[in-house]
Amino acid sequence: MSIKLTVKFGVALLVLAAAAPNSQAASCSLAGLGWMAGSWRNKANPSRAQERWAVAPDDVLMGSAWEFPQGKSGYAEVMTIRRDGDATSMFIRHFDGGLAKAWEERGAPMVFIASSCVRNSVIFEGQGDHVGEHISYKRSGSDLLIVGDFLHHGTPDHEEWHMVKAQE
Repeated sequence: MSIKLTVKFGVALLVLAAAAPNSQAASCSLAGLGWMAGSWRNKANPSRAQERWAVAPDDVLMGSAWEFPQGKSGYAEVMTIRRDGDATSMFIRHFDGGLAKAWEERGAPMVFIASSCVRNSVIFEGQGDHVGEHISYKRSGSDLLIVGDFLHHGTPDHEEWHMVKAQE
């Protein structure tokens, strides 16, 4: 094989190798995030935390979740993932366990923009008052790992929820 042909072959292999990771990339669209849909229960204690995602009309994912940690009053949250201008965003509102008080100001949900989408995984980056915060979802078979890195009054708070898909 000539040196010129060997170099061309080597360059072609490098181009293919560089493109390979992108073949795993998934779209941050509703169709690309459809793997989130389903009912999920806390793996360690299914009666203490659950999260549900459903595909709604008009390119929207609707979610709801609740958690009642042992000895605490608990909370509920309502979420939507939809297009917001050029971005795919998650909007979240939290309520106390009795739904009497919203945690966020009226008309001001938490907003997180999808910044990285790969097969069965997405990272959302906080916006506005939540810059520097992150929420990630990663699915492996019937397991869903939700990781939140938040700032509560300047104090970092790392949360993880290990979920398993509920039998339907």
